[in-house]
Amino acid sequence: MRLALAALVIATALAALAPVASGTAHAEGVPMAQNRDPIGSFFRSLFGGLTRQAPSRQLPQQQSNQPPAGEHPGSAASQPRAPKIVSVQKDPDAKRVVVFGDFFASGLQSGLDDAFIESSAVRIEGQSNPSSGLVRRDHFDWPAAIRAWLNDPEKSIDVAVVLIGGNDRQALRDSSGEHAPRSERWRELYVERVDEVMKLFVDRKIPLYWVSLPPVASAQLSQDYGYFNDIYRERAYRYGVEFIDIWNSFVDENGRYTAVGPDVNGEQRQLRAEDGLHLTGPGNRKLAHFVARAIRRDFGRDGGLFLALPQGQAGPQPFLPGDELLRTGIGDVVPLNGLQGTGVSLAGGSEPSPKPPEESAYYRVLVVGDIPQARPGGAGDFTWREGRRQPALVAPQAAPSNDFELTPYDYFPGRAAPPVAVERASDAGGVLSTGGG
Repeated sequence: MRLALAALVIATALAALAPVASGTAHAEGVPMAQNRDPIGSFFRSLFGGLTRQAPSRQLPQQQSNQPPAGEHPGSAASQPRAPKIVSVQKDPDAKRVVVFGDFFASGLQSGLDDAFIESSAVRIEGQSNPSSGLVRRDHFDWPAAIRAWLNDPEKSIDVAVVLIGGNDRQALRDSSGEHAPRSERWRELYVERVDEVMKLFVDRKIPLYWVSLPPVASAQLSQDYGYFNDIYRERAYRYGVEFIDIWNSFVDENGRYTAVGPDVNGEQRQLRAEDGLHLTGPGNRKLAHFVARAIRRDFGRDGGLFLALPQGQAGPQPFLPGDELLRTGIGDVVPLNGLQGTGVSLAGGSEPSPKPPEESAYYRVLVVGDIPQARPGGAGDFTWREGRRQPALVAPQAAPSNDFELTPYDYFPGRAAPPVAVERASDAGGVLSTGGG
């Protein structure tokens, strides 16, 4: 009986081990390598029991480098997208900055739009005519156009920006005939037209920023633009208008024209168009950077605070906090030992110091050192003229006797001496003594 029972157990065990030896997978999908428990399988087959479902293992899904359907590698849609800057709604009482000028001014206006796109307190508007200038009034009369804008009750202006002159390399006419550019008479006529535009804003007490012309690829045209900038700078100084010189921001380290340079973020970008005259989008944004910096300085951060500044740049300027100080409250780091460097803006170029006109009194007296001629009867008139009463001359006093020491008051007739006299020692060897006068 015992032998029969043992034979039955052995036969049952061999039957249970048969699927393992065959090398087939488990019915529940468990791999063969994980089902190597013959004893447990024997007793489960002998006594029965619950069959556990093996947890299904999902392999981690690999990320595919292939672009989605319909997109090709390297296309604009497959590149990482930069964060989109959303224009904010302008406040009803936002400061209105109006740009006037030619094709350079048109690009400047678009750059200022980008500069203040996230500011609700500054609104950029403008009137530009790409082919206009101050020479050809028969084509476009800028003084008349500006006057019409200022007199329009439906338009308001808080700050004016003028960038013009790109088309002014032309002859000027008057009653005496035609005058070539940069001639003496041409300069006189052109100065009159610049003055007329500036006075339109100065008489109405509207802050005006006059922006210089940038250098261009043509060497001759760049020389003419530099000549025009000298006129703008001189007239701006006379009228108390701020002149924003951006010339050095569009040249290389040798002062030559360059089409590539750092943008407002310090990255090398194409700033000029292929024609060597116009500016690209990054170039216009860089051009607007220097104008926006002046506007933020005078109006405060985002136009919230207006700071009254002295007219012109003839003297020391007051301390004005920069953008970083207004944002973080941390000022510039100044070394306490050694020389302090001048520093260059990240966008390129440093602002030159204002140069007064050579014929101005400021230049003659403080720069050259000439002594101005005094007006007759003025505070600086020290000449004696006939009819003016001469002051009475006081004869010098006689030399003091040997009985008293010479005091400083003997040199100033009319001034009371102190009530103390110093007596000399007597010949008999008396003691030196002092007594009341």
